[in-house]
Amino acid sequence: MGENQERRQARRQKRGALRVEEILQAAGVLFAERGYDKVTTNMIAARAGVSPGSLYQFFPNKEAIAQAFAADATEHLHRVYDALLSSEVMTLPLQAFLDTFVDRIIAFNRNHPGYLALELGSTLSSSLALAIADFQQGVQAHLDALLAAYWPNSTSKQRHLPLLVSYRLFLALLPLALSGDEEHQRAIVCELKVVLYRYWEPIIETQRASEVRSHETPISAEEQERRADPSLFDRD
Repeated sequence: MGENQERRQARRQKRGALRVEEILQAAGVLFAERGYDKVTTNMIAARAGVSPGSLYQFFPNKEAIAQAFAADATEHLHRVYDALLSSEVMTLPLQAFLDTFVDRIIAFNRNHPGYLALELGSTLSSSLALAIADFQQGVQAHLDALLAAYWPNSTSKQRHLPLLVSYRLFLALLPLALSGDEEHQRAIVCELKVVLYRYWEPIIETQRASEVRSHETPISAEEQERRADPSLFDRD
């Protein structure tokens, strides 16, 4: 292959990658606006500014577009979790940690409209639903790793139920945090942070108190008796 031909191929590949990105972005916006079941490939092509024929050069149907969109968005979400794990955020007090975590996940969902629509979708085909479930398992594994880093010495079994409850709480309030005017969205995000903090604060504090007790020097029987009745040890 000549040098000119290689350059032309590289340009075509770049244009193709950009076109795929435009199609996925358009699909995400439409999934968020209308719901997955009401969106068609023609609508996606029109929103992306391409012809249906051009769209079909990259994707055979709407389901393939949805899977590619979900895979791309999930990869970005993994990066959000990885960035949190590798930053000073993990050393913050619980309230500040939750504030940062919620803000970054909300930002992700605003930058990837449609991801939530697919995650909560009830009219997905079995194959698409299975693919979304696989992506969710990967996300939950990253979330568990984040929680394990913030809650050291906890076991997977200890984290399982609080993680599940937190995840469901977040999903329940997330649609409200992404809709309405800015003031309404800020208010919902604030309430979400309060709910998560009030749920997690006693869990974390109980664990830390238990760790402190486990590291205390054992008190001898004589010292226990002295504390119970100091008069027994008076030497007057």
